[in-house]
Amino acid sequence: MGWTAAAEYGRDILVVDDNETNLVAIEAALGPLQRTLVLARSGHEALKHLLEQDFALIILDVAMPGMDGFETARLVRSRARNRATPIIFVTGLAWQDEEVMHAYTLGAVDFLVKPIRSEVLRAKSGVFIQLQDRTRELHEKGEELRKAQIRAHERELAMQRERFESEVREHRMMQLAETDKRKDEFLAILAHELRNPLQPLLTAVELLAVDENKPVPPRVRGIIERQVQSIGRLVDDLLDVARFQTGRLELRRETIDLGKLVEEAVGESRPAAAARRHELTVVGRGPSPIVNGDPVRLVQVISNLLSNAIKYTEPGGRIAVEWGAVPGQAFIRVTDNGRGVSEALLPKIFDMFVQERVQGSGAGGLGLGLGLAKRLVELHGGRMQASSPGANQGATFEVQLPMAEQARAAAHEVARPAAQGRHLRAVVVDDAADLRELVADLLRMKGHEVTECEDGAAAVKAIRELRPDVALIDIGLPEMDGYEVARTLRKDMPIGTVRLIAMTGYGQATDKAAALDAGFDAHIVKPASADKIMRALYGETENP
Repeated sequence: MGWTAAAEYGRDILVVDDNETNLVAIEAALGPLQRTLVLARSGHEALKHLLEQDFALIILDVAMPGMDGFETARLVRSRARNRATPIIFVTGLAWQDEEVMHAYTLGAVDFLVKPIRSEVLRAKSGVFIQLQDRTRELHEKGEELRKAQIRAHERELAMQRERFESEVREHRMMQLAETDKRKDEFLAILAHELRNPLQPLLTAVELLAVDENKPVPPRVRGIIERQVQSIGRLVDDLLDVARFQTGRLELRRETIDLGKLVEEAVGESRPAAAARRHELTVVGRGPSPIVNGDPVRLVQVISNLLSNAIKYTEPGGRIAVEWGAVPGQAFIRVTDNGRGVSEALLPKIFDMFVQERVQGSGAGGLGLGLGLAKRLVELHGGRMQASSPGANQGATFEVQLPMAEQARAAAHEVARPAAQGRHLRAVVVDDAADLRELVADLLRMKGHEVTECEDGAAAVKAIRELRPDVALIDIGLPEMDGYEVARTLRKDMPIGTVRLIAMTGYGQATDKAAALDAGFDAHIVKPASADKIMRALYGETENP
């Protein structure tokens, strides 16, 4: 035990006297109290006992050799643990006033003069022992009360924790149930959105099979093109969601003319608008602003807004596209007179997987287009907002983008090579027979001479022997993939001898970089339109 412990209360009595006779007399006088007496014959021995245990009372002789009673009492009181232990001083000398005062300052509770009367010592000792016992009992009860309060507090905390954990579990279960419900709804709508374009495609193929020699009617060809574009847009949106969630969506910026972006997006959307008999108008306000951005992604933004307007405007409606600039900002507005957006839905309309104006039939999209468009605009440092007077009163979606420096735009303008029209010798390499044959037929219809290969080894052999102008090569070939084909050919056919184009379903920035590194001149992503394929043949597609 140390000398700074908290006060403690014992049951035994410590008797300190250097006279053996006095010890025997005190022991006999206190016997009836039925307490254990610990005898010490010096102050040092007394302190040793105090280190070993606590006492209810100390009877201390004053006149002892070496360390007297006063010094012993001072040391006892210096220890916090024993400050409450009562001390009765005994002495064979007459007490002087100053000695009495000194004794009180050292913690004395009473004084006895030798010879001591047994009944007096016993009576005084009994009183102080009872007081000490009572103090100990109160202390113990206080400790019990404190412990009871602590236990009650711990029980309350445990109950609160249990309630909290129960609420968390319940909230989590509700979240999981909601997530599961939204997943089921999403999968149901996804199946609906996929079946919609697949049905007309299947019917168109069956119509063509009735008379294989009859030319494809323009109306059927238009249906096939629109439905393929619809499926491609759906797949692109799903892939973009995954890229956003993993942080892998990258922008390939350049300075571009906003008016041309609008023109391209509107051109892609006109067939869908015509199919629903919409009036689609475009108005430019002033000179076309120049912005710094990814042209593919910005066309995707405008196309998504147009697709949204076309879908949610009843047949025969009006859709207007307006573009222009205000100081420092370019803008695009798409306005329709369709179903509009309710006040309650307006704040959530850009959230992912919100089927913003779903129809009773289940149609209404996956809730991806507007969310993706907004995030793409924000990646460009711009903003998108929606407004609507209410249900069935039309809606307006506006995109604002920072304008690029005019000097940079002027420096960026580069004329495209006007090489289209020359017939080429081409090799088409793909292990998917249907795709390979259709691409080859497309090139032959354009007047090009085409050789087909179904694997990498055959492609290397044919290209080395024929020395074609261009080769369209799939990346995912068996045994020798497209990257290895390009690396093998570039060992003896450097860039400039034959144009190698990677045609693949892998379209991320890392895939494009890998294609360049392997020796390809260009990279186009499946499904690719006929126009994109033809532009790639003549070097009119931007390199990755």
